[in-house]
Amino acid sequence: MKAYIGIDVGTTNTKVIVVTRNGIEKIHKLQTAKKLMDGVEFFDLDKIERNLRSTINMIRESYQVAGIACTSVGESVVPVASGRKLQDPIVWYDTCTKALQEEYENLVNQLAPYRISGSRDIYYYSLYKILFMQRKGMVKLNDVEYWLPVSSYIAYRLTGNAVWDMTQAYRSHMVDIHQRCWNEQLLNAFKIPVQQLGKLDYTSSFVGYYDNIPVFLAGHDHLTGTYGLISLFGSELIFDSMGTASYIVGVATEKENEFHLDSPFMKTGGNIGIAFQDKQYYFASGIRFHGKLIELVLKFLGLRVSSKRFKKLNSSISKIPKDYIFCIYTNGDNIVGEKADGVNFVQIPPDCSQEQILQNVYLYLCYTSRITVENLWRLLGRLPVVVGGALVGNDVFMNYKASMLGETLYYLDTTELTALGASVAAIRGARDEETLLSLREKITFRKFEPLDEDVVQMNMLYHKINGQYERLLKR
Repeated sequence: MKAYIGIDVGTTNTKVIVVTRNGIEKIHKLQTAKKLMDGVEFFDLDKIERNLRSTINMIRESYQVAGIACTSVGESVVPVASGRKLQDPIVWYDTCTKALQEEYENLVNQLAPYRISGSRDIYYYSLYKILFMQRKGMVKLNDVEYWLPVSSYIAYRLTGNAVWDMTQAYRSHMVDIHQRCWNEQLLNAFKIPVQQLGKLDYTSSFVGYYDNIPVFLAGHDHLTGTYGLISLFGSELIFDSMGTASYIVGVATEKENEFHLDSPFMKTGGNIGIAFQDKQYYFASGIRFHGKLIELVLKFLGLRVSSKRFKKLNSSISKIPKDYIFCIYTNGDNIVGEKADGVNFVQIPPDCSQEQILQNVYLYLCYTSRITVENLWRLLGRLPVVVGGALVGNDVFMNYKASMLGETLYYLDTTELTALGASVAAIRGARDEETLLSLREKITFRKFEPLDEDVVQMNMLYHKINGQYERLLKR
């Protein structure tokens, strides 16, 4: 049977999904290999690629593969030459590049302001990883043929061709989002040859062949999930992609330069990036510590998500709370932005219980989501919100979220929306309308509907939380 493979190289896990006209046939989950060297965390590409090739070959024994596309985390960048990597990529969130960002902040803000880059300057962008690798002697600039994001590296290893997806280029901080080309003035300032970054193209563009199988482009993980959704159901939606990090995205097409913004559309956060075709943009903001924050708290509490103890604890906080016991803020969130490091719990009562800690983490994540969604609604209209990620399976958390937004939340009957988006990129790249239409019919929306009394209670709590953060930030 004809099938398409979608690959999602995530921070923690790598998913490989098989899609046919019958829908999602199989999902293979692999651990994303990483390693620590001199205090810096890297992806282990040899192990990742070996596992992917083995999985692809196994799938080929049962299916006639008609297309492959790979999405991945952003920011992490791989130097390559003569068909191989010269160095493993730094994991996207590693803070080793902070000093470089502080050193070059004024120059970068001058050459890549928001009106060109669509983003504030942030330490984890690909630009700083390139500079770090050079400064530390990991690679010599003249030895590099291309710098590639992880998703493009996998496609490069399969086909021999180097192509950046536009959504990944945005996460490099080296692209002009309106001209849809590399920012050569910025690159020249850092002596990075534009030829080393290679070709730019949109999601689902043809890259090359892997053993007679066409390989198509996919990009940044959260955006590839968005691409899959709007390809199947249209662009009139907001996608809340909840993974290790979260990213809430809406897509719109520009008419007369109305998206040429000089400053962010949010007080803290608010990115505008390149979407999936000419004149199309995405608006987004996210939380760097989303699933990772829950994982961190459970580690401190000695719990695993799969354990009976966690399920009992989670069930015990199902009722909407009346108070936000203590404040939380994290690096890169839409409360403090880049003005704080790591994860911060403030004014925790000495008698705080496990239930209250978990409850507060849920409230923090839902509160920050509402800030972003309300800003997107102001820009794009009150579009329906579609949620994706493993947390969709947590009914308690999702009831908090739906109640905080005062909105019905929609989700698909699969948590692997990013890998699904990659498979849709391959299907659309192959121009297989029959499979796309069949997939649309097979995949259905489900929904979380909050109770009216929960919405009222959570709305009161939202305004109370606002006041707590206003007082905290004035100190």
